[in-house]
Amino acid sequence: MANSVKAPAGSGTMFHKAAIAALVVGAAGMFAVGALTKKHAVETAVVTGPKAAAQASAGDGGKSVSGIGEAALNGAGIAKPLDVSLTQTTGKLWALFRDIGYEIDGVRAHGEVPRLFLASLPQDLRHQPRAEMRKTTFIKSTLPLILHVNELILQDRERIATLRDHVSEGGVLSEPDRLWLEATSERYGSQSADPVVLLTHVDIVPPSLAIAQAAEESGWGTSRFAREGNALFGQRAYKAHKKGIVPKERPDGTSFRVRAFDHLIDGVKSYVHNLNSHPAYRDFRKARAMMRAENDGIDGYRLAGALLRYSERGVDYVKTIRVIMRANTLRAFDDAKLGRSVSPGA
Repeated sequence: MANSVKAPAGSGTMFHKAAIAALVVGAAGMFAVGALTKKHAVETAVVTGPKAAAQASAGDGGKSVSGIGEAALNGAGIAKPLDVSLTQTTGKLWALFRDIGYEIDGVRAHGEVPRLFLASLPQDLRHQPRAEMRKTTFIKSTLPLILHVNELILQDRERIATLRDHVSEGGVLSEPDRLWLEATSERYGSQSADPVVLLTHVDIVPPSLAIAQAAEESGWGTSRFAREGNALFGQRAYKAHKKGIVPKERPDGTSFRVRAFDHLIDGVKSYVHNLNSHPAYRDFRKARAMMRAENDGIDGYRLAGALLRYSERGVDYVKTIRVIMRANTLRAFDDAKLGRSVSPGA
């Protein structure tokens, strides 16, 4: 469990369905798996107007970010989900993985990850007897989400970099661009709307690091917080209006809860925004910016060393995260990219 420095970023109420919503990006939008093949679907719910998630807050570090539920899946050219198919078991999820040819070895070899976004992990994951199956299920489920959140961040980063270059060449920002930079600065808790400063905030979190932290904080997706609230990163909530789960072993005299989310994507985006905005992770952002300046790529293993304040365990926590990364060869996923749209059974 992380300490009080970990900002209560992100939002959303608990996802009460004991199921998985698999959102598959199609050419004209996102189509439910169940809309394409019924053999995996236990229950199907048609969403005619996806419920907007509540705002996400970066705690002391940044302002609220609206629309990060299903709306978080919407980047340029990506439509909102049309409907949702709910699949309740790990076995059915693996059948889906087989149908779309989603294999971890293939990702490690070729770096392509299908655009498959799960709203929740299977409730029976903790009952799977094989640790390797639990881990593989967790990685396959979270990797596309992390890559998609990074994908959206890179869209903003590219715009900021373009504006930076424009200014450095003597150009003058248009009013819309200036206002957008100011809004982005406020959202990330930056004291400056200077594009150079903003680029230290608006950047990705390496998949290897995100997966390792999620695995440690959620017991590879089997914890009570993961099952009941799609909470993978141990983020804490201190404000009464924010949804959360009371830990059974919460220390006397404390009132925090563990943040709960409607969908996994909400928690992932909240976690990334937390690292990108909260003052506690300034060293993390500086280290990442230095890697950018060195043109060596962003190394999740090295960056883990800048997260001493993520947990009360400090150095021991960092060591644990690095052990998870090494033991599960997670660094191989840092070069992965979201690839083709998928159609189960096609």
